[in-house]
Amino acid sequence: MFLSLIVFLPDNHAHSTTIEKSNDTSLDYSGVSLLGVGLSIGYYSYGFFGTRSVSVPPLNVYYELGIHEYITAGPFGGYARWDYRYSNSDYAWTFYQIGARGSFHLTSILNEVFGNTIDEDKIDWYIAIMSGLEIRSFSSNAHPDLYSNRNRIFFGPTAGVRYYLGSNFALYLEGGRGSLGALTFGISTRF
Repeated sequence: MFLSLIVFLPDNHAHSTTIEKSNDTSLDYSGVSLLGVGLSIGYYSYGFFGTRSVSVPPLNVYYELGIHEYITAGPFGGYARWDYRYSNSDYAWTFYQIGARGSFHLTSILNEVFGNTIDEDKIDWYIAIMSGLEIRSFSSNAHPDLYSNRNRIFFGPTAGVRYYLGSNFALYLEGGRGSLGALTFGISTRF
């Protein structure tokens, strides 16, 4: 609900940015770079809770370059590891993801369609598509062959928002089938 209030509240304050604005005052992402680092929760419904102990929470990083007024695209990667410790055995799952993602930036379109005045220098609503390779490996001192290692191709749609604290530094939140999680939050910069 809080996020929907941000979308529909007008903001009449002017903010400076290094991103070029076109004549209709919407941001143009052509040539803009976005770099983000985040933490994900909710992978395979395990997250941080349950019988598993978390060794390394699901971490991810992405870089996107503007290829169109509304579109950015680039590589991403993710890493996570869960360890289990029992009285007579230890075992662990390790996950790697690598692939590409593309984002469609919606703020100026939302302004146009709904007649809003969302400040695009402060709020970036977007949808993203991610696809790549996921590598899952299993190790155990007591049962090394209990599970097989697996590689698979994955596809993940997400929706997100970036809130810029300054001209180029933002906090972001994404929901959907992202890199190693269903909910991802982190920091992002544009340059």
